[in-house]
Amino acid sequence: MNGEQKQPIQPPKSKWKAFFSKKWTFPVIYMGAAALILALIMWYQDTRDYAVDPKSLQPEVSMGDQQQSATDAVGTATDTPEAMPVNQTEEKGLAWPVAEGTDVEVVMNFYDDKASEDVKAAAIIQYEDSFWPHTGMDLAKKDGTPFDVTAALSGEVVKAEKDPMTGYIVEIEHENGLNTVYQSLEDIKVAAGDKVEQGTVLGKAGRNLFEKDLGVHLHFEVKEDGQSVSPDKFLGQEETQKQPQ
Repeated sequence: MNGEQKQPIQPPKSKWKAFFSKKWTFPVIYMGAAALILALIMWYQDTRDYAVDPKSLQPEVSMGDQQQSATDAVGTATDTPEAMPVNQTEEKGLAWPVAEGTDVEVVMNFYDDKASEDVKAAAIIQYEDSFWPHTGMDLAKKDGTPFDVTAALSGEVVKAEKDPMTGYIVEIEHENGLNTVYQSLEDIKVAAGDKVEQGTVLGKAGRNLFEKDLGVHLHFEVKEDGQSVSPDKFLGQEETQKQPQ
């Protein structure tokens, strides 16, 4: 040894320790963190500004405009005329069951047990050896030719068939418990289930075996609650409706 005093060897400092030992290190870190936080806050505010509020898409309407709109709507509903049924026609009672312009006459009337003896006698049908009270009104042309038979009132056909004694028969059901029956037809142009209007042609008048002496004619019958009544009770009335008993 040469007598020199050796100095102890200091271990080398790490780079991180050297970095943090600087006086400006922490202020720089604080400033950088603050800048980062500020940038994040500003970015968040920008995204909120660009978000679309659904309410902003609706046009702004004042209270006065709303009241005016409501008034207009009420006025429109009030001004609109009430809808009327299409092709609605008013029927004035039971019509004669023949086409318009057809000239017919009553050749046999309804049997009324309250009538005089001679009137009742004229309303009796003789078939072979039996006598039957007439349940309707028979119509015929003076020249004895066929004619169109029409519905006396609107309703639904409930029967349309051929009867061996009375010829083709059509029965129509109406409101107020009324049914009309058309017998002694030579043909029919409707079927059961059909809806017919007043004046619809049902067929042509013809002959039948039960009333063969009357030739070509229409047997017209009116039923009220299932019972045959005189057609005179309803023909020519202003409105067809049941009469008080």
